[in-house]
Amino acid sequence: MPFATSNVQRSLFGNLNVTRGDWTGASGDAPGTITVSGGRVYLAEFSIQDTDSPTAKVSTSVSVSGFVATVSAYYHEAVTTGRFLIIHA
Repeated sequence: MPFATSNVQRSLFGNLNVTRGDWTGASGDAPGTITVSGGRVYLAEFSIQDTDSPTAKVSTSVSVSGFVATVSAYYHEAVTTGRFLIIHA
């Protein structure tokens, strides 16, 4: 299964925007991406919660073009229970 997001919710945190939800991906996929509004990303956290072990964090990068930011998540294994949180403005 390729990278996919679900249960995506957007809300305000003071004067910042928050985008959060669930994600999944397959081993060997290209990095997953999600776009958010605004030209600044203050926090982008993607985590894997597939096992009872501590939550694993996923490396991310941010690319900005105008007032749209693209967040990329780099994972190397199959993920069925992923969560993400992005704080942006």
